Amino acid sequence: MAGTGPAARALSIGQEALWFLYWMAPDSPAYNVQAALRIRGPLDEGRVRRALRSVVDRHDVLRSTFADTPAGPRRLVGPPDLVALEVREAPEAAADDDRLARLVREFGDTPFDLTGQGTCRALLLRVAPDDAVLVVSAHHIVTDATSQWLLLQELLDAYAADSASPLPPLKRGYDDYVAQEQHLLAGPRRERLQAFWEEFTEGADAAELLADRPRGEDRPGVFNGATRELRVPDELLPRLRETAKRTGVTGFALLLSVFQTLVHRYTGRTDFLIGCPTTTRSGPGMRQVVGYLVNTLVLPARFTASTTFADAAGSAQRQVMSAMKHIGYPYALLAGEARYAAGSPPVRMAFTMVAPGRLEPLLQRVTEAAAAGTSTEYAGLRLSLVDVPQLEGQFDISVEMRQSASSLTAVFRYATDLFDEDTVERLLDHYVHLLGAAVEDVDAPVTAPALVGTGELDELLALGAADDW
Repeated sequence: MAGTGPAARALSIGQEALWFLYWMAPDSPAYNVQAALRIRGPLDEGRVRRALRSVVDRHDVLRSTFADTPAGPRRLVGPPDLVALEVREAPEAAADDDRLARLVREFGDTPFDLTGQGTCRALLLRVAPDDAVLVVSAHHIVTDATSQWLLLQELLDAYAADSASPLPPLKRGYDDYVAQEQHLLAGPRRERLQAFWEEFTEGADAAELLADRPRGEDRPGVFNGATRELRVPDELLPRLRETAKRTGVTGFALLLSVFQTLVHRYTGRTDFLIGCPTTTRSGPGMRQVVGYLVNTLVLPARFTASTTFADAAGSAQRQVMSAMKHIGYPYALLAGEARYAAGSPPVRMAFTMVAPGRLEPLLQRVTEAAAAGTSTEYAGLRLSLVDVPQLEGQFDISVEMRQSASSLTAVFRYATDLFDEDTVERLLDHYVHLLGAAVEDVDAPVTAPALVGTGELDELLALGAADDW
């Protein structure tokens, strides 16, 4: 049962990997995860504090610190008051959304001291008596994107109840997830999973784009990152859905295959690997658990001279389905194999998607409202999304497709030590261009569409016509 056992808890394989990454760059915000809501209406600070304590008491992973012990790294459970609510006044940001977003981001980017101060913090940013932003920030070692929104949802539920009906205790907790993983890896299935992934990824290496700067073996700015995003033209969204349906694939498989096509077109490589961060939040009672419940699937992409958009989409669909059946094998174990020990990880680029049907009710409402440029009501409060960049620099390029009922946005997070902003903007433009080409003729070869527009071509020709060589 959740909440039982000694104060020092074992880590999941994913947590052990994040503990290692933390020590590589303890001051980096690359693994900070946050969620923020703007709340309009009277908000009682005392009730917010009580709600926070109730939620933190319910999820002991939030009130944790971490330490190396003779038995290996361990999670140490602390008291609920380890997670405090900070309150700041910011009336100057009342009519300045950019300033408000900067204040939220600064809070989220503040490094965590996992060994002493803990892994989670909350902020109430008061803009006016009836206008505030509620932010929850936590290190990835104890959370994921779904967990952050689950926390905000529970915070608002607890605020509305105000201890009249306390949140019920969890039937399962993160320790159960760790025990489940340990049981799997101690049994015979581990060898079968390992054999699958070795065969599945054989002959392919991590996809890697030509960078603007060389990759250093010991980059002092490791995990530095930034974000660029582009909303896919609204008129393209129904055509993408229709193309996926007609091709017999999911929307995710189609979007992934076009990104794989982009990589193929940029690099000329016919065999490469791309990561797909995927939730491992499955099984009875796990839906309400907060923690690091993510595994990165390693997906091979293979192209020939005659591969069509339909071929690529069908291949992506088959690869995703095969990988999902073997999701229990932690990515960190695959990355630790001898063939990757020389410093070349299984993946350097990642692709994922956030879709309405997979969201918590709160996130679904605020996401749909944000796409429409409005707000929504939840637990008697008027809410709107405060979206700030985060999780930047973990990969060379990390793509997140954000879908609502009426919109689709491509979010490209990138390592600034490698890429310039102009390069990533060009990648975004070319990705959307290929999406349009795929719906125009899904049976066309992926090599058919031109990636260089007339303007770009003129610039290149002008360079070649220069008099002084």
